[in-house]
Amino acid sequence: MPKIQVKKGSVFVDMTAMCDVSFLLLTFFILTAKAKPMEPVEVMTPSSIVEIPVPDVNVITIMVDKAGRIFMGMDNVDGARQRWLDNLNTQFKMNITAPNQVNNFINGGIIPVSVKELPTFLAAEAEAKKKMIETTKGIPADIENSDANELRWWIYNARAANQKAVVVVKGDKKAPYAIIKQVMKTLEKQGVSRFSLLTSQGSRD
Repeated sequence: MPKIQVKKGSVFVDMTAMCDVSFLLLTFFILTAKAKPMEPVEVMTPSSIVEIPVPDVNVITIMVDKAGRIFMGMDNVDGARQRWLDNLNTQFKMNITAPNQVNNFINGGIIPVSVKELPTFLAAEAEAKKKMIETTKGIPADIENSDANELRWWIYNARAANQKAVVVVKGDKKAPYAIIKQVMKTLEKQGVSRFSLLTSQGSRD
């Protein structure tokens, strides 16, 4: 007796549910992601073959551009930038309390100006800020004159605001070595014996 062959039908998988879940996840990540603040100047770091990663959070960044200007920033873990601003306000009596100024400091990323310029910078519109960044001399760091070494107080108050933070120095490959040395000496005087020098990935050849 001949064997009865059952006709095979094509298998259909309904992908509607998976597409819905994918779009929901994508929407969630887009809405919850925080954009990284733009840096005031472009810094081209020197190449290195060292592969020790820099942490993503709890970081104090000291930036030196190719002109030798020093800028500084810190991420806002657990309200650290608000405490940093409060510390600077207390020491330098800047009276930065306007909501727009406070918000600009907390969400502004790298600070490119000195304490004297800070209130004006935080209150300025985008175009005015851009002009200030072009003309500012940055944060003073004269190690020969402690009264003129404002960087030490930025570092001191930042570390007081977040004691877990790691210090990272991001220097342009064309930055004057004397300025990088001033930054390192200032860190040493502030008791920071361990810090990272940020570089880009280089070749092993």
